[in-house]
Amino acid sequence: MAFRCTNCNGDIRFDIESQLMKCDHCGSTFDPDSFRVRNVSDEEVLRDQGLTLFLCSGCGAELQGTEESEVGFCPYCGGQSFLKKGSGGGEVENILPFQITKDRCAELFRQYARGVRYLPKDMKRPEHLENFTGIYMPYYEYDVEMGKPSIQGSKTVEHHKSYDVVNTYQIDAQIQGDYCGVPYDASRYLDDEIADRVLPFDMSKQREFTPAYLSGFYADASTVPPATYYADAREQASQDMVDEIANQVYRKERIKVEKETASIPAQTRGHHASLLPMWFLTWRKGERVAYAVVNGESGKVTADLPVDMKAFALGCLVIAGAIFAFLELLFQPTPGLTSVISLVCGALMAVSVRSSTKQLYEKQTHANDKGWKAGTNQEDAEQAEAARKRKARRKVTVPTTVFALLAIMLLSAGPNLLNMVGGTLGVLVGAAALLLTLIMAASVFKLKREIPQKQPVFAILLILAGVILNTVIVYLAPVNDGWYYLGDAVGILLLVIAAVSMMRVYNTGTTRPLPKLFDRNEV
Repeated sequence: MAFRCTNCNGDIRFDIESQLMKCDHCGSTFDPDSFRVRNVSDEEVLRDQGLTLFLCSGCGAELQGTEESEVGFCPYCGGQSFLKKGSGGGEVENILPFQITKDRCAELFRQYARGVRYLPKDMKRPEHLENFTGIYMPYYEYDVEMGKPSIQGSKTVEHHKSYDVVNTYQIDAQIQGDYCGVPYDASRYLDDEIADRVLPFDMSKQREFTPAYLSGFYADASTVPPATYYADAREQASQDMVDEIANQVYRKERIKVEKETASIPAQTRGHHASLLPMWFLTWRKGERVAYAVVNGESGKVTADLPVDMKAFALGCLVIAGAIFAFLELLFQPTPGLTSVISLVCGALMAVSVRSSTKQLYEKQTHANDKGWKAGTNQEDAEQAEAARKRKARRKVTVPTTVFALLAIMLLSAGPNLLNMVGGTLGVLVGAAALLLTLIMAASVFKLKREIPQKQPVFAILLILAGVILNTVIVYLAPVNDGWYYLGDAVGILLLVIAAVSMMRVYNTGTTRPLPKLFDRNEV
């Protein structure tokens, strides 16, 4: 398809700032709504929308665009190798043109990431920000017919010392017209989480679709059946209408609506296919990718922000050294104190592993992405597996926390009892603390069978090994002070190692598996 200037035959593209088609050579401008493609009949444009299908050879993403679309970085995997794959096109009714330029998009991301510590330096480099790719994402808007509401409310009319007089009301509301509300992501490639976070769009700025708006950009295709979100649209429409009625009734009559029991029957009657603008930036590290997505209409930024591990490890060492020196100035740190701190950190890490594992599992399997599962029968099996893993994690993390608290109390009381009542009781308390620490270690060790990453489990076990070493030093009470310094140093070093290990888990949770879209059933 040829987007050529009628004055000089130069390349012509959609210009965001002017919202017009603009010639790269002579600067002539044209209205995109009335622009006609040269050498292509209206019938051909209507048949395939005059688009070319591009295939990413890295991940298999299929993107539509004009022949003059800038073939840059794939927004899903960061690849640069695209192949033409014939004609594209599909049912699109409306398009919301880009309002945010690429330069403004890069500036918004810089502001968003300005206060983030340890962000990888290459994510902020100007050369990297040049890789923002403009892409129109497909969304469905649903027409929902609303029925007669069933809504009750109450209003306190009198206050007395021992009782209040409350009037109840059956609210009679009339809803006219159909509801067309929140758009739903129509691409299997785009994670529903990102699609929701980048909302809202000002849908009043939509135009009737014409391929001219796509010149210089990509467009993803609608690959999710419209029926996927029919139930969601009904529920959302009903909830939105209840909220709106509740707000109006309270504002006018001070009647409080009982939203929990309110209901409005709704029926989805149809949908509209729209293209909405987004700027994509992909950061790739090995087999993981992180996305920065900017709403091309409002400028709202949402991003996965991983951490530079070398900078974080160095920062941990500096902070740990400063804390150690500070404690030396105030009072002598002891292996017993280090053990208590270590046990607190170990218990917190065990709980954090549970939370991080849940997030990681959801991203790895697209557990919350209805669009990804559309047309497959994987959903029930994956939900059952997720429930099993959650149950297994509860069995591990709850006793872990209990054992840690008991061990902390015994480690705190043991040395004092040893000094106050003699060796037997103090030794028994110390033995009990060690036993609980070992039980905690065994409980944590079970985690390695339940999570995809083993590093945090072994980091917690290293912490507990340091606790055992320091507990032995406390109860043996060696004369040589070197043993005490050794115990403290080992404990602090193991805490730094554990912090770095947990940050690796965080990095895995903030990034996503490299997409392989050649086979949509692959997870």
